[in-house]
Amino acid sequence: MGPGQDLFAVADAGPLIHLNQIDQLPLLGVFSRVDIPGAVWAETVGSDRVAQGDLENAATIRRCEIDAPALQQFVQQFGPFPLHPGEMEAVALCRQLGAALLLVDDLAAREAAQRQGVRPVGSLGVVVRAYHAGRITLARAEDCIQRLYRVSSLFVTQAIADLAIEQLRGHPP
Repeated sequence: MGPGQDLFAVADAGPLIHLNQIDQLPLLGVFSRVDIPGAVWAETVGSDRVAQGDLENAATIRRCEIDAPALQQFVQQFGPFPLHPGEMEAVALCRQLGAALLLVDDLAAREAAQRQGVRPVGSLGVVVRAYHAGRITLARAEDCIQRLYRVSSLFVTQAIADLAIEQLRGHPP
C-alpha cells in the first residue's frame, strides 16, 4: 500500500493525542478515512485530550461503534490481550471492517494488531506517510518528528527521532 493509494485506518488514542499535542491532527488526512471506536473516542474527547470539534471537523475521521457481542466474540476467539479497552476495540474494529492499518503507538497494541494481520502505524509513521504522499515538506516532517520527541507525551528517544529523520532524508517522496 503506497501513500498515493486509497486506504483507511482505525485509530487508537495515542496518535490522536500525540498529533494533537503538536497541532498536527490534519496529517491524518493522508488516509482516505480514519475510523475511531467508541472507547477511543471516550479516551480522547471524553478525557479532554482532543477537542471534539477537531475530530468532528476533520473530513476523513468518523466515529464508529463496535457492538458488544462482536467485541466479546473477538476476545473469546483470539484470547484476552493485555490491552486497554480502547486498544481492544481498535484491534477488533480493524478485524470487523477489514482495515489493514491501525494507528497506534502502544507496543502491546502494536503486537496484538500484527498478530491479527493488521499493520501498526505510529505517530512517527503518520508523519512519514504525509511526507511521502507529498502533503508536507521535508523540513516540516523533520520539525514534526522533533516536536513529537520534545513536546508530545509520546515515549520516543532522541535516537529514534534521529533515525526517523535520517530515513526521511534517504527516501524522498
